[in-house]
Amino acid sequence: MIACLVPPGVFLTNKAPYLTFVNGDETTQAACLGIMNSLPFDWQARRFVEINVNFFILEGLVFPQLSDEDFHIVARNAARLSAVDDRFADFAGATGVEVGPLEDAERQRLLVEIDARVARSWSLTPAELAFIFDDFTTDAVSEHYRADLLARFGELI
Repeated sequence: MIACLVPPGVFLTNKAPYLTFVNGDETTQAACLGIMNSLPFDWQARRFVEINVNFFILEGLVFPQLSDEDFHIVARNAARLSAVDDRFADFAGATGVEVGPLEDAERQRLLVEIDARVARSWSLTPAELAFIFDDFTTDAVSEHYRADLLARFGELI
């Protein structure tokens, strides 16, 4: 599953299902983006998706219930990961994050935090999280990332 924040003025085709937010603000959008790009959510999507996501599949996917703390941390981290350049300055301002590129180590730290909190929100165990790794090659999810995620997850549970 690859979800993204689409900058203003970009047109999407029917091959790019999208969400619009009638209620909520940029923080809600960022939290949604964080969940949809998380490893546990991707694993769920892999149960139904072979090549691409369509609206029917997207509607059937389940979101975890985040605690208030997890909601805000996932939203902040996802917003920062999304605010890569000035096209996202308004979004960054609304979510209280900086705009610009990230160092690889900081990017990984933000991703690990999102994945760990989403996994906890689904009440996964360390063994279940490790089982999820089986669906991903080490090119997709490196051994280093797996170790960092399991360590952070262990700290949270």
